[in-house]
Amino acid sequence: MTTITKENFFKATYLICQHCKKQYTNNIKKYSISQYKKSKYCSIGCAGKAKMVIDEHSNRGERYRRKKGMKKQGSPEWLELIRGRTSEAMYKPETQQKLRKAKQPMTIETKAKISKALAGKMPKNMMFNNNYGHFRNGDYDINGKTIYFRSGWEANVALYLDFLIEQKEIKSWEYEPYFFKFDAISHGTTRYLPDFKVVNNDDSEEFWEVKGYMDSKSKTKLKRMAKYYPDVKLVLIDSTYYNDLKKKLGAILKFY
Repeated sequence: MTTITKENFFKATYLICQHCKKQYTNNIKKYSISQYKKSKYCSIGCAGKAKMVIDEHSNRGERYRRKKGMKKQGSPEWLELIRGRTSEAMYKPETQQKLRKAKQPMTIETKAKISKALAGKMPKNMMFNNNYGHFRNGDYDINGKTIYFRSGWEANVALYLDFLIEQKEIKSWEYEPYFFKFDAISHGTTRYLPDFKVVNNDDSEEFWEVKGYMDSKSKTKLKRMAKYYPDVKLVLIDSTYYNDLKKKLGAILKFY
């Protein structure tokens, strides 16, 4: 079939109906070029029959899914199942290992290429080097144990927790042991993963959150924790707390 362009528009008057496969002519004076190119059926009847075939295929697939006990796509049950499987996959050891693998620093050539590509596209207030030390994620040596942390601040807080264990002020600690799920929330911030679980000498538990900057998402997490888990004790390690800790014990504990 002839390709329709502005040059041969008035010559290409024949199309093939995608339902009955018959050749037909379109009213080129009634439709625009784009409408004429998108035409698929010779009549409204053929368009309706084609829609019935498409709907039947869709219904057949839906009946097959019901027969196999599958959830209806897009339903709340189906969305909950997908979220559950995603969470399960994200917390598999092999997935966590890939996510926590230290990234190699970019070469000067790569940085120059990205800078050239973004030149004139980013706002001026965003065109700066984000070299904050507490954002360095990777493996850290914590008194002989290699542990992945998402920031240098978290690694230093781990050193401080080890110090508290030596001083017999706490019993133990864990890094990102598990997350709290907000069952009543179906979208947005649906769960919260605290940084540290701390077990005190009396076996009571509390969770420490290292947060140098409190963005809107972090505020939402803490508000929902207070609402849905009011009995869970949260300790916020903000910039003031951390800087005071670093000033007093940073040199002694050899903070990163």
